[in-house]
Amino acid sequence: MPKSVFQLSDGEVITSETPEERKQREIESFPVQDFVNAVREDLRTNNINLPTLPTLALEALLVINDAGSSAADLEKVISKDAALTARLIRYANSPLYRGTHTITSIKLAITRIGFQRVKNAVYAVSMKEVFRTPIKAIERRMEKLWGHSVKVGAHAAMLAKQHHRLDPDIALVAGLVHDIGKIPLLIKACEYEEMTRNPEFLDRLLDKLHPQLGSSIIKLWKFDPRVVDVAAQHEDLKRDPGDAPVDYVDLVQVANILSHEGTDHPLATIDRQTVQAFARVFSNPDENDTLRLDDDTQAVAELVF
Repeated sequence: MPKSVFQLSDGEVITSETPEERKQREIESFPVQDFVNAVREDLRTNNINLPTLPTLALEALLVINDAGSSAADLEKVISKDAALTARLIRYANSPLYRGTHTITSIKLAITRIGFQRVKNAVYAVSMKEVFRTPIKAIERRMEKLWGHSVKVGAHAAMLAKQHHRLDPDIALVAGLVHDIGKIPLLIKACEYEEMTRNPEFLDRLLDKLHPQLGSSIIKLWKFDPRVVDVAAQHEDLKRDPGDAPVDYVDLVQVANILSHEGTDHPLATIDRQTVQAFARVFSNPDENDTLRLDDDTQAVAELVF
């Protein structure tokens, strides 16, 4: 619809515009590069506004990373928090491990998971705190982002169980943090009114910028380099590693697409034959395995949600 132009008696010209036209003008005039540079500078100066893991989880990770620590030392730290204890026990009894009997103590949970592997379990059951925000303007978006991340992590974990070279714990964490770069972008966007008024534009900006920022954040957190690769590459659906073995990027790309089934998201209708990760992950598809995957995925999602 063309703009209406009015000329006042004193010669001043006034142009009216529709709300849609105003939105488009704001989008076209938004200084994207300035926004990107501001985020990068925040990251460089360690001024990025990103929540951290709970204190007790960080304390547990310090014990795990200390070569002189024992399972008893870790048990002592974790036992300080009843909620963390309960979640790790549930984790050890989840479809990720499926022991022959149900365990009821943190000591047995650590034994079943393994002293070093429990690091990823701590990350997984504590990660929800990273997605919390006191900023009302983005609270709903953050909740939705966490819900999506849980689905992707759970799918990726259960897919990893079909590939013996891959660790379901790492796959779960990789899925949970694959979109972590969106968090500081959402927080920074609150400083720009034109972005909060134009959610579609904000979504496009998030999709474009979050992989690089996410991988930078995960590097700073000293996560497994394979998880860093997932954050950096999961949006590249044309990725083709050739004859290289299936990796965590493949798992998260497939999990990301599966998580959108039944929605109006563009990935829900993507031609999966064009995504190499599907051919790599499902080289020998089996309907029964897929059905079990759905059930187990839900169980793992409930574990960390």
